[in-house]
Amino acid sequence: MKTLGLNLRQLQVFVKVVELGSVSRAAEALGSSQPQVSRTVADIERKLDTKVFFRTPEGLELTPTGRVLYRFAQQTLSLLYETEVSLDEQVDVPACPLFVGVNAAVMSYAMAGARAFHEEYPTLPIHVEVASGHALFEMVQRQQVALGLVVGSSLLFPRDVQNFFLGEQEWGLLVPEGQQERSLEELDLILPPEESWEWHVLEERIPLPQPRIQVSARDVRAACALAQEGFAAYLPLHCSRVGLVPHAQQPRFSLEVHAVRPPGGRYPVSARAYMRLLSGLDLSRY
Repeated sequence: MKTLGLNLRQLQVFVKVVELGSVSRAAEALGSSQPQVSRTVADIERKLDTKVFFRTPEGLELTPTGRVLYRFAQQTLSLLYETEVSLDEQVDVPACPLFVGVNAAVMSYAMAGARAFHEEYPTLPIHVEVASGHALFEMVQRQQVALGLVVGSSLLFPRDVQNFFLGEQEWGLLVPEGQQERSLEELDLILPPEESWEWHVLEERIPLPQPRIQVSARDVRAACALAQEGFAAYLPLHCSRVGLVPHAQQPRFSLEVHAVRPPGGRYPVSARAYMRLLSGLDLSRY
């Protein structure tokens, strides 16, 4: 017998002929023509230098060589199928570290997602960069991170980033306990620096008052720390867990939360997995 040199297509055609017992039925099932299937069988027999079928009044029957080949073909095609299934299952399994940029306003949300990511993929490192909106967009545009999480309307985003809406975060004017009934004019109010990302985000959503004391905080973490010292600040409502309460007369409002990435940039599987895990979290808790 000559060295076995059959390709997968030949094995598939051979198995189909065996299973259906007819060249014509195999051709119909394979979407091929009867002459093509006949030529494939002839090519198999030429490569093996022996017959694999013989004809009987009932149809095609396997020769002893044909029976051996049929077992081999079944095993090979079954292994191929199992391999394809296993590879398909690995398509969305991260193999590289997670690089994500985070706006301080959604830090707790981002970290909840990071913990979920670590539980599912404990061997993969997680790199988190905390930055304000403008700096965060630059990191995304330069592909220093695969993904950025930011608070604010997508109307304010640079045009060359792609965004995914994740939900809304509740904000309000938070004040130290005992000051929730004071008038706005009586409060020592801190605001983001003018022309900062946070300033534009708040200004787009609410009319910003003129503060009684000219104090600014560059991000939510700084504003929250200053609020602990007796100042009032516009903050996510989850900050009220640390001794701050919403002002009684000031309405609460919602800010959009988005994930951003460059449209033509790298979007590794780890970032897609992180997004999937984030989408399963209740943003209103953060």
